[in-house]
Amino acid sequence: MQRWLGLGLLLGTGLGSVALAQGSAKFDGQNMGELTPTNVIDGDCTQPPLGALYPLTISRGDVRLVYLPRFGTTLRGKVGENGIFKASARLRRGFVQMTGHIQGNNLTAHIVSPSCNYTFQTKN
Repeated sequence: MQRWLGLGLLLGTGLGSVALAQGSAKFDGQNMGELTPTNVIDGDCTQPPLGALYPLTISRGDVRLVYLPRFGTTLRGKVGENGIFKASARLRRGFVQMTGHIQGNNLTAHIVSPSCNYTFQTKN
């Protein structure tokens, strides 16, 4: 009897881990999107090159955006089960913060930096 109980617990734990891993991978993939300046805060706001697309990668619930127009840094954060995500990076003059959400194939985000605000929108 104890052997069956132990086997049942082992199997149940293994299946629970698989379900957890699948849930955190729900939004996995690379999303290419445009950055559009929405507000100049400090007078030095770089306009991305026309038609430039930037990769936002999601892997196992971790989000990563390589942010090149102004600071040449990478924003890192987490995606929740509901598709809402937050990411940030520390700079010499403060922080860059990104908040956004995923709905189906659409991903939108707002990025706030010490000099500019941007929107990020995927291109399908």
